[in-house]
Amino acid sequence: MTDNIRKPQEILRVEHLSVSIRSGNTEIPVLKDVSFVICQGERWAIAGESGAGKSMTMKAITALLPEDSTRISGRILFRMAEDDRWQDLLEIPYKQRHRFVAEQIAIIFQDAINALNPNERIETQWGETIRLHDPSMKGDALRSHMLEQMEIFGIRGGRETLRHFPDQLSGGMRQRIAIAMALASPARLLIADEPTTSLDAISQRQTIEYIRGLLESRRLTLLFISHNLAILQYVCDHLIIMKDGEIVEQDPAEQLFFHVSHPYTRELVGETVKIMGGNEHA
Repeated sequence: MTDNIRKPQEILRVEHLSVSIRSGNTEIPVLKDVSFVICQGERWAIAGESGAGKSMTMKAITALLPEDSTRISGRILFRMAEDDRWQDLLEIPYKQRHRFVAEQIAIIFQDAINALNPNERIETQWGETIRLHDPSMKGDALRSHMLEQMEIFGIRGGRETLRHFPDQLSGGMRQRIAIAMALASPARLLIADEPTTSLDAISQRQTIEYIRGLLESRRLTLLFISHNLAILQYVCDHLIIMKDGEIVEQDPAEQLFFHVSHPYTRELVGETVKIMGGNEHA
């Protein structure tokens, strides 16, 4: 009997991505021939030490690198939901690329305070984000929508929270609001860039569980950027290890953790095991 199980559809293809930073008359390479493929519903992670190229990869994908001081080569292909065609993000004119990406990919940044304007009340900036995707949403309807979203995303305080400025809220609350704002778009891909780094241990655990719940309920595809292998093993099913701007290893997470082939990966896993107080299996 033939197995008719359908393979998940590819949603993102990064092919031979290289990035250099211009400094005077010289170019400094920071990403070198990075390639990977993510399918719909998968949970991928990029790990490595500071300076490995994790966040640089994320910024290249999401059009967050400055045009005048960086040079990008390769292809970043995103499958469009409406007609199933591939769009090379690097072929979109720079000034239009960020808007295009914002409509297709949701981004959770490392520190929620960077995603929130400290000088605007939560209601104002959240409302502006919602209206970017639905200009018809106004007045009482907009406020009611935000209150409904607060219930869905577990954000406490109702209208009082909406009247607050970001620095009047806890780090965990700011992160939840930033996630809700990021998911105001009908995005299929969620990129989380070190989303727990600035949180205390309790808020870290709550945020990770929260993200896992969102992935299940909204059937999102995930690309998680972190140096914390313990978190990545818990959240993700595929893992990319980067060092000095290059991919040194990529495999299903369980295989990579327990059947390590690259010495650098073995070192990272070993340090993680020491911190967690366990025994190394690799």
